[in-house]
Amino acid sequence: LFLRALGYFDLVQYFGGVPLVTVAPTTYGQTMVPRNSVDEVYEQIIKDATEAANLLPPVDQQEKGYASQGSAYTLLGNIYIVRKQWAEAEAALKKVTGYQLLDDYAAIFDPDNKNHAESIFEIQYWDDQAAGKQSDFAYNFLPILSNPGLVEGFPDGTTNNYAGWNIPTPEMIAAYEPGDKRKDASIGYFTGDPVYNYVDFPYVKKYVHGATLPGYCNDDWPVYRYAEVLLFLAEAINEQGGGRTAEALGYLNQVHAHPRTGLSPLAATDQAELRELIQQERRVELAFENKRWLDLVRTGKAIEVMRAFGERLKADPTKYYYPENVFPAAEAFDVTEERLLFPIPDR
Repeated sequence: LFLRALGYFDLVQYFGGVPLVTVAPTTYGQTMVPRNSVDEVYEQIIKDATEAANLLPPVDQQEKGYASQGSAYTLLGNIYIVRKQWAEAEAALKKVTGYQLLDDYAAIFDPDNKNHAESIFEIQYWDDQAAGKQSDFAYNFLPILSNPGLVEGFPDGTTNNYAGWNIPTPEMIAAYEPGDKRKDASIGYFTGDPVYNYVDFPYVKKYVHGATLPGYCNDDWPVYRYAEVLLFLAEAINEQGGGRTAEALGYLNQVHAHPRTGLSPLAATDQAELRELIQQERRVELAFENKRWLDLVRTGKAIEVMRAFGERLKADPTKYYYPENVFPAAEAFDVTEERLLFPIPDR
């Protein structure tokens, strides 16, 4: 129930209304079903997540690496946040208990520290060669290299010419406040390579912890962690208004001013100001965790932000790591309303 809710929640956010299948088909004809409406999909998601929350054990009674009651309530809170059902979101998220923030931000992503006290749900990987359950996204986040062994902890091997995913933009790098310890844990810089001659080339560092064999990494992927629950609570409370700014700010500062960030508490005097601070905190706290695009869409800012980014990129492509005399397409980042959803693949 939890996994079905989580899967359909991804689908409905990226594709809109999708075919809703809740009974395993036994014939080809049973797979040929039309799209359901967005509301119908959400109705099933909420039903599944609610039932899962009632059935799953608390985290202290659940085996490591499995969904717990807190996983289901976090998912339910996320669903209500997207649906702008703020009171329902607050109620669900306040049932997420038994977790705490880690003192070291980098430790959140350390493969030697899986399923830790802050982890609510993470996708499990294992680098045992015989198991076939290894992760390899650390290679994707490295720069394209003639030999990944140039990076400490990675064995020598053939070029990873499929790499260079999600290169931190100058805007993302600048989004961190001075002194924010999370920046160094999230973004690394590479200099070298006899073919590519990088100089301080940025890359996503959160998931780069070496490999036992070429392509065999042990990093898990975080889906939900307690820091996001606190930021969700700040948002849900702030959006309800009613003079609860100080309460919402308290949840925000549990994340922002935690000793692991090295930052001082934030101050806000009104709902609109706090709304911006919460989204900024999500941008840096959850950087490179597949949250930003959906945040832009649900807050109505995707078109504005992505178009402005496209204009800056086209004005100076080299600033965004394009080689000299290579230019993005004229329509790059021309985000329109219909492009906020992906087309359902024909296959």
